[in-house]
Amino acid sequence: MNNLKWNQIAVGNYTYPLYSFEYFLDSMVRFNIKNIEVWAAGPHLYLDDVNSRRIKQIDKEIRMRELVPICLTPEQCMYPINIGAEEVWIRKRSVEYFEKGLQVAEELGINKMIVTPGNGYRDRPSEITRKYTVENLQYLSEKAKEKHITLLLEHLTIETTNLATTAKELKELCQEINSDNLVAMIDTDMMSRYGETVADYMEVFNGEIGHVHFVDGFPGGHLAIGDGVLPMEQFLNELSETEYKGYISLEIISDRYHLDPNKAIEKSLQWISQRIK
Repeated sequence: MNNLKWNQIAVGNYTYPLYSFEYFLDSMVRFNIKNIEVWAAGPHLYLDDVNSRRIKQIDKEIRMRELVPICLTPEQCMYPINIGAEEVWIRKRSVEYFEKGLQVAEELGINKMIVTPGNGYRDRPSEITRKYTVENLQYLSEKAKEKHITLLLEHLTIETTNLATTAKELKELCQEINSDNLVAMIDTDMMSRYGETVADYMEVFNGEIGHVHFVDGFPGGHLAIGDGVLPMEQFLNELSETEYKGYISLEIISDRYHLDPNKAIEKSLQWISQRIK
């Protein structure tokens, strides 16, 4: 693991919906984590609810603890947010929602934001979803560029998109969007559902991966490391062997951890600390 460093590790507030955002931040200080991924969702920071006062408060809380927000992840993948929807009013609302995300990211000093492919009706051609997804991500990529923010495009599952669930499909979508301000990312749990590895994604994208969600699973579940059956050691080795320089972020989502999120985070960080210094 010589090519990976502890300062590449980040943790998201996904595991803490039953605790305050400040509690999450204090926990990161306790765990000696500097980098945080900000999940822009309720109750902490839902984009449709947040105002300038709340953003300033969150920014103050982050800075006073000397933490670094490295990525904003707006809640998405479900109604009413869908950039590939046939319905024009859904697309309009979704684009405006992500524009609000870019505004929030800029105010928090964050230079990366995660987006996902649209989702379409399964009784209609996927080309409809693709057309609107490509158009809207091209538009958002340019808007993000104006704010010096890079978009990270994440692959999903067959339940949440009909466009990109594999490395090859994600690559094709990125090529069609054709933006120098949009970069692919990896989620170890979701990629495992389709029998793929970190090495597969690195090969398809020639090592140009902008972010990694590092989580265990069955696959499925987005679990703490060690609570699933995925070859996490192999995945970490593959990140090291390809000299990956981006962030490795814990996106632990399962509600099994909501009552005691620190236990899941501590377990995962201990596993990583035994392999990365």
